[in-house]
Amino acid sequence: MSITEQIADLERLVVVDRTIRELGEQIGKERQQIDGVRAELGELETRLAADSQSTAEMDKTRLDLVQELRLIDKQLQRSRERLQRARNEREANAAERELDELRKLQRDRDEEVKKITELGEQARASMEQSERRQAELRSELEGSSEGVARSVAELETRLEAARQERKLVAARLPVRLLRRYDRLSTRLPAPVAACQQAEALQGTCLGCHIQLPPAMFHRMLSRTQFEECPNCHRIIYYRPAEPEGGAGPPDGESS
Repeated sequence: MSITEQIADLERLVVVDRTIRELGEQIGKERQQIDGVRAELGELETRLAADSQSTAEMDKTRLDLVQELRLIDKQLQRSRERLQRARNEREANAAERELDELRKLQRDRDEEVKKITELGEQARASMEQSERRQAELRSELEGSSEGVARSVAELETRLEAARQERKLVAARLPVRLLRRYDRLSTRLPAPVAACQQAEALQGTCLGCHIQLPPAMFHRMLSRTQFEECPNCHRIIYYRPAEPEGGAGPPDGESS
């Protein structure tokens, strides 16, 4: 396999790998959109369950307090009757103290009922808001899931085709060259770069734009082997510059 063919395959490999990365990112974004809706929906369902339990507990506490207030009211009635039947000052004072204590207890329980009623109303308002948002998210999920599923399926088909193409291209390259390319691709999005002549016996790496050593550039002119850029470490090869006013000769042919 000539170096010209290897250059074409390496350049194609860069394009295919870029396509694979971009398709993978698009699939991730599509899935992330749906996952975000599902996550928010899950959080709402958890919050609604907690609010429902809290509201039920507050309702029970409120009913218990109302029942206690009824008992206090009965006790107040009996204390007033005892005060009216008091035969002396001692009995009257005792009935008055009992009435004061019961009235204070009644005020405290009334305040507790008021507070817990307000908290219950706030919790119900929050639940209504969460339920509205839950309905919106379910509608959004039902409406977008099918479209996202189609989009992801199309992207995955294209991704699989790109992966198959990569296998075919990679299979044509020498094993050592492919390993070198794969090693560089873990840290460089484009592990391959051309080199063109800048001045007499001087070339420039088109990946990082540094001037290459003359001896290296001289070896590259023969187009019989790949070199490594001493700066960016890309796989580099010589590409003759196109003459002004027209396309240059194909790679591997002298002008």
